[in-house]
Formats: sequence, structure tokens, C-alpha cells
Amino acid sequence: MKKEYWINVKHVDNRLVIFLNGETVWDSGIVHGDPEINQFINITDLLHEHPEYSSELIFEGFNDTYNSNGADDQLNPWHFQYRVFAKTIDENGKVVREIDLIRPYNERHLSNPNIKAIDNSYQLAMKEQEFKVISHSLAQRYSQ
Repeated sequence: MKKEYWINVKHVDNRLVIFLNGETVWDSGIVHGDPEINQFINITDLLHEHPEYSSELIFEGFNDTYNSNGADDQLNPWHFQYRVFAKTIDENGKVVREIDLIRPYNERHLSNPNIKAIDNSYQLAMKEQEFKVISHSLAQRYSQ
């Protein structure tokens, strides 16, 4: 049996950048209109590079100047949805178990333009032969 660690991104409205230990692992670019996405990002190898240390997984969501009617003073929508999970795979390649490492994130709000809408950070460490979240910090910014 082997264990893999994945991130699944389903919605991005504006821009979402994912970092692991300071390296960019995924960047949506700027997207508007809240498209449904189904992006899977395998972070297994990155976590195993230094298993004796904790790893920092960061989700930065940005709200740019986009708005629906071109008015500069309008609040802008943002929506970010992601899930971080581990899956256990048997010798035949069949997934036998899948568990969330964090509570899946799915938030949609309005905020002022040109801000970092979310700055969510998770510390992952190897405990009992698997990675677990040992601390986290979540920040969301709305209208001011």
C-alpha cells in the first residue's frame, strides 16, 4: 500500500496561487466568472523531500480590479474552493481509502478590489508514517 497527497481545486474567481515550502505548485492565473474547475495537484513528492521537517502549504487568493460593470468603486466577487486529501492505494492501483487532511474550503464573498482575499496556511508534519496538519492559520478579507 502507498499513500499519496493531493489538492483538488474546483472553483476560482480571480486568482489562486498555491505554495508548498515557498515553491509555487499551482497558479490559476486571473480568471473571472467563477468557472468550475476540477484541477488535481499531486504534492506527494514535494512533501517527501524533507519528511523530518514540517512543510508549509499556503493558499493565496487575490481579488483584482475586475468587476461586472467597469465601476472602480464596486465590490468584486471572489470564490475559492479547494480540498487537501490523502489517498491510500493498494498493490493493484485501487484507491482503498481517501481522507481529508483539512476541512474542505469553499468560500464566496465580495470585497474591495486589489487585495489578497485569502491567505490560508497549513503546517504539515510526518506523524506515525503519514502527514498530518499540526497547525493552521486562515485569513479572509471582505469589504472595508
